[in-house]
Amino acid sequence: MKGLFNTKGLNIREKVAFKLHMWAEILEGFSVGAIALNEFIFLKSLDGASYLVGVLFQVSIAVMILSVFFNQLIRRTKNKRRLFKLSIWITKFPLFVLIFFTPETRGEIFFHYFFIGIYLAYSLTKPLMMPLMNMILKQNYTNKNFGMLYSNVATMNKFVVVLSTFLVGSFLDMDDYSFRYLYPITAVLSIIGRYIFLRIPYRDNSVDVKLPLGKSLTTSITNMICIVKSNKPYRDFELGFMFYGFSFMIAWPVMTIFFNDVLELNYSSVAFYKNQATLMSLLILPFMGKYLSKTDPRKFGIYTFLSLMFFLIFIAVSEHWRGNFEMFNITFYYSILIAHTFLAIFFAMMLLLWNIGTVYFCDNDDVSTYQSIHMTMTGVRGLIGPLIGVGVYTYIGYFNTFMLSTLFIIASVVVMYYSMKKYPNHKLN
Repeated sequence: MKGLFNTKGLNIREKVAFKLHMWAEILEGFSVGAIALNEFIFLKSLDGASYLVGVLFQVSIAVMILSVFFNQLIRRTKNKRRLFKLSIWITKFPLFVLIFFTPETRGEIFFHYFFIGIYLAYSLTKPLMMPLMNMILKQNYTNKNFGMLYSNVATMNKFVVVLSTFLVGSFLDMDDYSFRYLYPITAVLSIIGRYIFLRIPYRDNSVDVKLPLGKSLTTSITNMICIVKSNKPYRDFELGFMFYGFSFMIAWPVMTIFFNDVLELNYSSVAFYKNQATLMSLLILPFMGKYLSKTDPRKFGIYTFLSLMFFLIFIAVSEHWRGNFEMFNITFYYSILIAHTFLAIFFAMMLLLWNIGTVYFCDNDDVSTYQSIHMTMTGVRGLIGPLIGVGVYTYIGYFNTFMLSTLFIIASVVVMYYSMKKYPNHKLN
């Protein structure tokens, strides 16, 4: 743990930025850990409808489709610090409204949609705030140390997320409406953390955009289409991701319902399984980072998707094999423990593949464009995938829904495999 704070060999600018970045992400981790139990709060505490769980999951993914618009907005904004401050309050302040949720409002449809709206605002963090944060960090971290410093901060953030998820789960088991106090508290910590981050030195670059916003958006979309058509390895990479994405988005909201209605897990049990996967993924992550740098990202993708497939298979098995034991107010299902071991592998690999997988297909100048395409495609499948999953399970059941998801993963593996055979050089551009 001490090594994560090591600043030996850094210049003055990096030391200042790293210290502020680290404390900002430690405080942010408390908010992220609380949000990790969002879907179970919706089901168990609010008595939300199953189909709305799909909507709740959908909004967190579908907002990615706005990344094209936000990229243009950021590029055109001269005072990016002001935009960052505005983003803080847009994404964090709605969490304070949860104080108005009381046990008397349980089951009321208005509060269900209100809860989804609050989560929608929070979900804008990734497409709106992440690019701004990366721009600030890019000015302060050298290329030599960027990866190391970023991963150290991310690791510390994950440890806090684990702690927060455990604490929030414990409080919720004592009072299932304690989230109305816990979320505003974590929102305060998150806001403080983001303002600490803003103390990192940053120079606003002047902006001279001649094209109207509408024309710029049209041009960006046209360029994206041209890239996908011309760069065949990258096209196949995104196609494989599309099949995987449908699998993940169909299964994930259904799994939440399955844990609540079939396995009847309490908050402490759910928090334990989430933390099991997160902690194990942190141990695996360094090895996966080295492996990705030495292999074709499509091959890396095959192993990533297969780890998710085995996770889904063992989740499906748990419907018929209920072997378990209880300890510390936690129900330990053998099949779920095995499943979350595979999920840990998936988390470690997907963290790298989703965030930096696209950079292996392009030149340095095109990195932001390729990532923008990737995020937009995530948003597109997020518009329909979760609702399909919730709709399908009502007709064919949990087991068959999970098996359907594995078929999509097999399709993604086949696409990646034949792409490697047809285009051995993934940098073919």
